Amino acid sequence: MFEICNLINSLPEFSHKTTEQEILERIEGKDHDLFIIQDNGKPAGFLIAYNLDEKVYYNWIMGVLQEFRRKGFGKKLIGQFESTAREKGYTTMQVKTMEKFKAMRHLLSKMKYEIIDHDDEGKTILRKNL
Repeated sequence: MFEICNLINSLPEFSHKTTEQEILERIEGKDHDLFIIQDNGKPAGFLIAYNLDEKVYYNWIMGVLQEFRRKGFGKKLIGQFESTAREKGYTTMQVKTMEKFKAMRHLLSKMKYEIIDHDDEGKTILRKNL
């Protein structure tokens, strides 16, 4: 958990410094996974997922460190997330993103995620059915 917090807090795009306690509270009592992707033994990115209900697996937060971007790590993380969701029997994946994260929106579009709504904070909600 400590390593994921360090990764989250290393990303300048994330202005909120996430704590281990916040992560634990978010995933408590839920089916969840913490993914860390590495490049030559060095952490390159992460993804935290948990279930919203028995059908929907949610990509809560993910990121790739700047020096590893444009090398396919984001795509690999989402691929792991989707494979895990499928293995666990979920039928839908969901993620939220903001307009300012253009690379993430582009990646999600390429991976066939569709916009379904916007939340009260103006975040775009995207889904993909398995």
